[in-house]
Amino acid sequence: MKKVTTDDTRDVSILLVRRLIDLGYIEDNDDYYFDIQDVIQDEINDLLNISGTDNFSEIIFKTIKQ
Repeated sequence: MKKVTTDDTRDVSILLVRRLIDLGYIEDNDDYYFDIQDVIQDEINDLLNISGTDNFSEIIFKTIKQ
């Protein structure tokens, strides 16, 4: 079982914003890409039920065989 922390979700949100910039969907502009990063991280934290007080969530990854 892997514990996913708010640090992990922050790292993922940084990578997503960087990818969106690289693909040209958003500009490399300090004025607002940190806001976009925060929104992405908040959505991931909500999805994984990670709050600022818990700081982590345990999730189980299962392989689905087709």
